[in-house]
Amino acid sequence: MNENERKAGAELSIALKDLHRALIRAEAGDDPNLQNPYTLLFAVIGDPRFGWMNGLSQLIVQLDEMLDDDEAASAGTLDPFRAATEALLGEREGEQAEFRLRYLMSLQKDADVALATGALRRVVAALPR
Repeated sequence: MNENERKAGAELSIALKDLHRALIRAEAGDDPNLQNPYTLLFAVIGDPRFGWMNGLSQLIVQLDEMLDDDEAASAGTLDPFRAATEALLGEREGEQAEFRLRYLMSLQKDADVALATGALRRVVAALPR
């Protein structure tokens, strides 16, 4: 993986994390039980209400692991991450029905989700082919 691809991968990771953070905040909403950061963390980990985000969480972990492993990275390594991100955002057909539904609901109710989505779309569009 060359330096441009590594930089693009890092930007994708940041954009995915920003979307993840915005979705967590949107899902938590004004729930007084989730205002404490530690309570929120444990809810994100174990509460089924946040389980629909597991695919996004796993995508972030896989991307970060790949970026940390110099030997695993090669030209075209970001292609599966582009495809997975596009599937999550609904730009490709996929089996992400629950994520897609909950994501669209969050997108409509929280401006931060919309902003994070726009930033993520820009990063994906700029990924090297």
